[in-house]
Amino acid sequence: MRISKIGFEKISAFAHKDVFYQLQNQKLTDFITYSPDDHGLKQAILDRSEYKVDRSLIHGVVSDQYQIKGASAKQLSNIKSLLSEETYTVITAHQPIILGGPAYYFYKICSTINLCLHLTEQHPGKTFIPVFINGSEDHDFDEVNRLQLFGKSLSWETEQHGPVGKFNTSNLAQLIQNVSDILGDNESSKEMTQSFNKALVDAHEYNDFVFNWLNDIFAEHGLLVINMDDVRLKRNFIPILKKELLERKSESIVHDTQNELHKFNFKPQAFARDINLFYMSAQSRERITFEDNVYKVHNTTLTFTESAMMEEVDKHPERFSPNVVLRPIYQEYTFPNIAYIGGGGEIAYWLERKSQFKYFGVFYPTLIRRNSAMLISKAIQKSMAKLGMTEEELLLDEDAAVSQYLKKTTTTDFELDKETAKITEIYYEIAEKAKSIDPTLEHFVIGEATKIIKATEAIESRLKRSLKQKEEVSVNQIKNIKSKLFPDHGLQERKESLLQYLVSEEKDFLQKLIDNLNPLQKDFLFVYL
Repeated sequence: MRISKIGFEKISAFAHKDVFYQLQNQKLTDFITYSPDDHGLKQAILDRSEYKVDRSLIHGVVSDQYQIKGASAKQLSNIKSLLSEETYTVITAHQPIILGGPAYYFYKICSTINLCLHLTEQHPGKTFIPVFINGSEDHDFDEVNRLQLFGKSLSWETEQHGPVGKFNTSNLAQLIQNVSDILGDNESSKEMTQSFNKALVDAHEYNDFVFNWLNDIFAEHGLLVINMDDVRLKRNFIPILKKELLERKSESIVHDTQNELHKFNFKPQAFARDINLFYMSAQSRERITFEDNVYKVHNTTLTFTESAMMEEVDKHPERFSPNVVLRPIYQEYTFPNIAYIGGGGEIAYWLERKSQFKYFGVFYPTLIRRNSAMLISKAIQKSMAKLGMTEEELLLDEDAAVSQYLKKTTTTDFELDKETAKITEIYYEIAEKAKSIDPTLEHFVIGEATKIIKATEAIESRLKRSLKQKEEVSVNQIKNIKSKLFPDHGLQERKESLLQYLVSEEKDFLQKLIDNLNPLQKDFLFVYL
């Protein structure tokens, strides 16, 4: 595996705010507490001790989850170390997307594990645990039910509603079979299919299935997979739940921060509400609103007075589910966390949270952008070498990449820029003469110049089209490379599943990714397989 790096600013698919945070985060000091580097992490470790968490609670919950599912020696060691004040977590999180969804799901986890290994070297005597929080309470099924594998789209078809993590797994077997058919029958593919089928055996809920297969892949790396919908964790969160319900300040705090971020051309990333909680049951997850001094559950007939709502929180905290605005508060209130690793969109909505964290008295972690990478197969490398195609040319849009190739391979200059410039110069000289005789003729001459220039551009297009026809095979190869590396003109990591590489590359492929996805490095990675 060879790694090549290129600046984020050269990747047109990245949003402005994403590139800005990677390259100019020092300008965002009002919205972050720690710089996303070794210096910032060191300070975060020092400050974290001022924010106590219930380590016995965390240890108990995680121990129970893994007692049922089983743990590797590394995981058992990490779970035990949760009791120590010298232990910290590095968290990443995602919705329970089917079988990991796009490759970036895995990149987040690999980046998190890599950072923990790095911090362990930098801070002897302290323990850093990679944690993946499975967003099991999310109810937007359309965002998590699809997978793209070897160019084919697969989906989990079910009519269930409510929190996705609570879905039963009765019809997942068919999807796994479809995935297995596409993965093929080599040894790695068979092992992957076995892992999914084994994960399904004792998975009464979709939560269990996600935990099982993800844990099977990353157990030896010490990753702890956490489901936050545990009544004990929710009970621990009651002070924040009540503060959000009674004072309802998050909306104004977040809106104020979003307005401040406008000076950097950052658009609002998350929609804050007066109450940023859902009321949850097995079949539903609905917004809580406050109207006419009464709490109401949207799309139901449930209503609560203030005293009744507080009693409900005390008796059934598990029924209250944070939305995207309050979810970061929940995880940071629970774990001894020093850093959150997320994608560009996630970091953008975390930037809207600093004042909110301060209001709730919760530690605001170091925000670190996960690695982004493009995997370049041996077949594509061979095609690139044959075409003489560089990394910079890969980043051009398709038409520009083809033009660049034609420039390098043809002896005839098909571009008419010089000729167009000469025509423009001549006509403007004529326009000046015409103006001196009759000022009304100036616009007529310039209009005629415009017609000639358009005709010249049409000639250039025909010359280019003719060259493309002569180089049809090579042009199609360029288009094929672009479509595979930039499916639907987007980034590969946002479309393709990593599963196809996990089963087709060497056994140590995942370890190599972990070794190379260092989120403290601020470059886009070309990974040559």
